[in-house]
Amino acid sequence: MPKPGSKEIYKRLVKQCENLSIPIIPPGSNDIESLREALLRPHTDVILDAIFGFSFNPPIRAPFDSVLPLLNESRLPIVSVDIPSGWDVEKGNSLGVGLRADVLISLTAPKEGVKDFVGRHFLGGRFVPRSIEKKYELNLPPYSGFDQIVELISDKNNSHNSPISQDK
Repeated sequence: MPKPGSKEIYKRLVKQCENLSIPIIPPGSNDIESLREALLRPHTDVILDAIFGFSFNPPIRAPFDSVLPLLNESRLPIVSVDIPSGWDVEKGNSLGVGLRADVLISLTAPKEGVKDFVGRHFLGGRFVPRSIEKKYELNLPPYSGFDQIVELISDKNNSHNSPISQDK
């Protein structure tokens, strides 16, 4: 937790992590080294990236300018929520400093900036009203049965190359 949030929602998220015994690296003077050690723990299997939202605007500021490269250099697969951290919502990873996610879970609709994303790509946006879909020309895929997510397949992404198997 390089930069704790002061809003109530962030406090509740921290409390949820504590209740679920999810380890938290508290803010301190040696955050990067603590993160590096956590990434090397034997039971660390995946990085869940929800650092920045789609409203991110470059440049990446401290402490995140040290965090993102460390995550990219780890041996762990990265799953990003909505858009990989460090990517511009319209231009993608044009500066080359964003996370190289293996899996992307887009919320509501894929963002323009992920058109060149090459990992497995899922969409969670089943309940977007038709009026919004038409207004913004979203062209959302159909969802099967009661599914809440759908995998998006394109010539850019290839699920067979993902370190996250289809069984997980």
